[in-house]
Amino acid sequence: MKNKLTILWVCIGALYFSFLIWNGLFTSRLSAQEIEKYTKILQQDYSDSEFQQMRSFMEEDDGKPVIMVNVIKTNDIPKTVNGKTFSSSEEALADYTSFVGPFLIKRGSYPIFNGTSLMDAPEVWGIENAREWTTGSLVRYKSRRVMLELSTNPEFKKFHDGKVAGIEKTFAFPVSADIHLVNLSLFIAMFLIVVGLTVSLFIVKKGNIKIR
Repeated sequence: MKNKLTILWVCIGALYFSFLIWNGLFTSRLSAQEIEKYTKILQQDYSDSEFQQMRSFMEEDDGKPVIMVNVIKTNDIPKTVNGKTFSSSEEALADYTSFVGPFLIKRGSYPIFNGTSLMDAPEVWGIENAREWTTGSLVRYKSRRVMLELSTNPEFKKFHDGKVAGIEKTFAFPVSADIHLVNLSLFIAMFLIVVGLTVSLFIVKKGNIKIR
């Protein structure tokens, strides 16, 4: 019976360790070789000033997660992009996320917040045409490497048409998590502990073991 309990907690520990690896426990900084590889690709898509920011973004990589802040206003009627038509902006964005969602999940990245706008922005300073929005979201990327893998993936560009078709306007920018109260690692740890204790009590009860 004690062997069963030992095996149980070893399995739970191994499961949590696997989660931590997926979540970015051993994520490293971008190497010089990776920076040069992405430099050759990104130079084609950005102006000189924009590219310099991307270059600094890569060179300053600390290996830690990045949160992407997204604000979106969808089109009332989706656009036709590269011959692709959609019945609604929601359908267009669903097509886009059908690729992006699984791509990110496989790489330890995921949305941590998504919400629908309740009213026009009550405060707008220093920016025009920025009162009306549809949704706001926060997406947690395990690393800057994952962001670059996504944006330079050839398949991503095919599904990007859905994003262009469904969105009227948007802005997105990456931030570091200086204060991060949403901790998936802590939640998973607590969940596994509860599961482990529940199963342990079942094993003890079934084996008629007296707890001293």
